[in-house]
Amino acid sequence: MTPQVALDLKRVTAEVAARHGMLLRPDDPAMLLVTMNEVVLQQVIGSIEARTEEIVVGIEAGFRSAQREALGSIERKAGVAVREEIQKDVDAGRLHARELIVELNHAYTRSAVRRWVAIGVVAASGLLVLGVGLGVLLARVLK
Repeated sequence: MTPQVALDLKRVTAEVAARHGMLLRPDDPAMLLVTMNEVVLQQVIGSIEARTEEIVVGIEAGFRSAQREALGSIERKAGVAVREEIQKDVDAGRLHARELIVELNHAYTRSAVRRWVAIGVVAASGLLVLGVGLGVLLARVLK
């Protein structure tokens, strides 16, 4: 599994302030959503990595099975050569699968984090508008 990277909440609040002119505090409900989204993303990425590792193990087992059958049906020298080539293919396949995992992890993390941050900002904006509206309404009622 890849190491987990902690989300930089200061950077998130700075980016929100820079783009939208809104200051988020660490105890702001929007930050709760950001943290929840980070945890969900880590779980999803972990399950993708686990499933991909299962697939790699299955492929390796299939290659080993094919290797044993090939060795039983040809002479010893030819069998050794075939086994070496199959091992090279297994190694190349493992390397390619891991590269794909890393690419998938990067692509999914970037797009998903952007999407969840946007949803968090929209939700926080909605809550802010609702709070201001309720404040105005209460001010009118209490006059």
